[in-house]
Amino acid sequence: MNDDFSKKGYLIVRKAFTTKVLLEAQKNTISYINDKKRISGKNNYEKFSRVVNNLKTKEFDFVKPIFEKLFLSGVLDKILLDKKLFSNLSSLLGRDLSYAYDVSLTLNRKNKNSNKKNYLFKDWHQEIWSGANMSSVQIWTPLFQKNHKNGQMELIVGSHRWGHIPHKNRRPISLPPKYKTIKLDLKYGDVVLFSSLLLHRSVKTEFPRLALTLLIKNFKYKNDSFEENRNWKIFSISEITKIQRFLGNHYLSPYRLMDIEDDINTGILPNKKR
Repeated sequence: MNDDFSKKGYLIVRKAFTTKVLLEAQKNTISYINDKKRISGKNNYEKFSRVVNNLKTKEFDFVKPIFEKLFLSGVLDKILLDKKLFSNLSSLLGRDLSYAYDVSLTLNRKNKNSNKKNYLFKDWHQEIWSGANMSSVQIWTPLFQKNHKNGQMELIVGSHRWGHIPHKNRRPISLPPKYKTIKLDLKYGDVVLFSSLLLHRSVKTEFPRLALTLLIKNFKYKNDSFEENRNWKIFSISEITKIQRFLGNHYLSPYRLMDIEDDINTGILPNKKR
């Protein structure tokens, strides 16, 4: 698995988290929508698409409170800590993990006004252009979609080995004459993990789609980028970090959390006079 990631620059994890967690994410989204305006529909996607097709606000203003609701409800942690996804993340990065607490939802929809540009329909780009560290991993997974064949993201296989691509105005200045691409077809619960150096772009969709895209890092790794300008939420710590938290400070104060007499009486410490 790790070898596949290092060669291709990405890893697709099928059924990375459960339907139960997905439905909880959808339920929280629909709950927010219904708080604003009661909406009807046969299922969650129909309710979602009816709102998005008549959206009067900017995409960012629409997704921001939804992301905050998913964060506060604990759904984001549940997705990342679901057994299969967490196993793949910790295998790549270790167990000291955090995610960037930015508004990490992307709303894609067909523009009724062709002159209006949707910022989320981007050209080829690397996440490091936005300040990500090359040791971080980006994840992407659909939360609402018509189907998995209706356009998601396109990746340039192996482009993470090209280094930092020269660019201007959020577009690459030049690319190799030949390269291999892959278009994602993720079903609900599937997740793609990819390097912050991997070139990728949005594929336009005829139907509304809401996806979760989070930047994940090992918070113990040395940071050589602008990632520290973001807010981060720790969602997993290693056994070594648990010991460090218990000790409390790097001076390793002796017996900081011990009541010596009680510990001697209970046998935790030997009753030895010096």
